[in-house]
Amino acid sequence: MVTYQKFFNEEMETLPKRQLKALQLERLQAIVERAYTQNSFYRTLYDQAGVGPSDIRSLEDIRKLPFLEKKSVREAYPYGMALRPVGGEGGILQLHATSGTTGRSVPVFATKKDIDYWADLNARELWMTGLRPGDVLMNCYGYGLPTGGFGFHYGAMAMGAMAIPLGSDARQYERMRDFILDFGVTAVCMTPSVGLYVGNKLAEIGVNLKESRLKIGLFGAEPWPWETRLKLEELFGFTAYDEFGMTEFLGPGMTCECEVRDGMHAWADAFLVECIDPETGEPVDEGQDGELVWTWLTGDGTAMIRYRSRDLSRLWWEERCSCGRTHPKIGAIKGRSDDAVSIRGLIVFPSQIEAALVKFPETGANFRIIVDRRNDLDTFDLKVETKDAAIFAQPEALQRVQKQMAEAVKSITGNTPQVQLVPADSLPRATGGESKTASARVEDRRKR
Repeated sequence: MVTYQKFFNEEMETLPKRQLKALQLERLQAIVERAYTQNSFYRTLYDQAGVGPSDIRSLEDIRKLPFLEKKSVREAYPYGMALRPVGGEGGILQLHATSGTTGRSVPVFATKKDIDYWADLNARELWMTGLRPGDVLMNCYGYGLPTGGFGFHYGAMAMGAMAIPLGSDARQYERMRDFILDFGVTAVCMTPSVGLYVGNKLAEIGVNLKESRLKIGLFGAEPWPWETRLKLEELFGFTAYDEFGMTEFLGPGMTCECEVRDGMHAWADAFLVECIDPETGEPVDEGQDGELVWTWLTGDGTAMIRYRSRDLSRLWWEERCSCGRTHPKIGAIKGRSDDAVSIRGLIVFPSQIEAALVKFPETGANFRIIVDRRNDLDTFDLKVETKDAAIFAQPEALQRVQKQMAEAVKSITGNTPQVQLVPADSLPRATGGESKTASARVEDRRKR
């Protein structure tokens, strides 16, 4: 591997848009044909919708196919989404699954072909953010049934970097410090909330990460605002990049920012992404906000066709990004249609709350939105972890900060919360292994 080359897979990463779309159509037709002829779940689904493989003559014809919902995919459990037999030559060799925190897990089946393609996609992303052979990646995503840890691990090996599979337990921040300093770690990947926790903890014990070899941070698995990116860069002294993936598609390796950091490139040779109005299911104009819908064009062991992600973003194509790549872009994940919470008639996203709180030096690594209803009126409580317990001995300062936080949240959301500062590490958090959403930060008691 030539370390000074600009792309990991130049031919595919720079394929002209016209050729990319032709490749997408070819692969879309092939996966629909395979799903219909080899999978009883899809055959029944498409027969009921009155559509078949011969109806897919253009990329726009994908709209003739019914959406996949997580509920319907769960009904196909355990092997209903599989396209290959288990084991043997060309068969399923690896199983991953969603967390199942809101219901039965969604399994995803991977063949050797899938794993090799997955490694290539992740290698593209690592290379795109600046990693090169000889670099050291400390992988702080969870290793297990969710795919977070494995994707970047395979990608690092494919492009010649050393991977340290540390895992997602943020409480081992002192061990992270030792590995960063002792093994010359140049890049880390983790969730933003874990990054804030670790960065703040290391700053508290006097570790200056700006003196380390760290240069790159990849963050995903939960929505995070630009303000959090700036805070992470301040704590770690690196350049932070946004990445996105879904376990249902062997994510990560679906999208990532290039050096331009204006949207994440979505690998069009492997995935066809649509952006729809979450209420009507109709496509929105290019560049407009909507819900992302994904089709896995290269899936060999699993078929995922028109799967509604519930992630809110936007989608656009450029003939060629200034980085040289031609693949379409999605914007930062704003939130999820099922994470958005309506409070007093106004929609509030956890990422909006984070954008307001991260500006306060007293803010720790986590917060929790608690919505309830009393006397037919919505209540909005916000618990915020603080970095320094000393503030609890200063009642006036405590009240002042809580009031200022409430005002900052109101300025963004239009709603005034009752803010309560709480000790560090006292609130539940998602680590990326369990969840790719901000749902750990929302407790809606009105649903009980």
